[in-house]
Amino acid sequence: MFHPGDIVSYGTNGVCEITEQKRVRLAGQPCDCLILKPVYDQSMTICVPCTSQVLLDRMRPLPTKEELLAMLHEPAPAHEADADARKEQYRQALQSGDRHRLLRMVRDIHAQHQARKAQGKGLSAFDDRALREAQNLLHSEFAYILGIEPNAVPQFIAAELGDE
Repeated sequence: MFHPGDIVSYGTNGVCEITEQKRVRLAGQPCDCLILKPVYDQSMTICVPCTSQVLLDRMRPLPTKEELLAMLHEPAPAHEADADARKEQYRQALQSGDRHRLLRMVRDIHAQHQARKAQGKGLSAFDDRALREAQNLLHSEFAYILGIEPNAVPQFIAAELGDE
């Protein structure tokens, strides 16, 4: 269970601090909730009911720097040649907000980018958009864990993957 003061990743909202646990009224009923503040968007407040396992499951502890880099450097998964199936895989990964799935997707797109670059081609518009969306979802985690600015994350990932 998480507690006030913990730093977590929450769904697609990125890195959040649990600022407090308090009783609030939801749908007219009293409910114990964890209050989260996204680290990079202090204007937002997220209320997570302690009775909703589905919402609590969206909170994940942050990996260490070593764990994050190890995930980034895992071999790229087998590339799905069927464009429609690949689009669906990417859509599901983006929707899940799951860092491991997103990093695998980034590795897959990076491997495809390297192969296409060797042929004098660029990424497809879909792959390019999916890559940017995945990176945007991962920005806050990378930035917080590595102590860099969120806007520096794409360059960091490109450098780590040897794509500068």
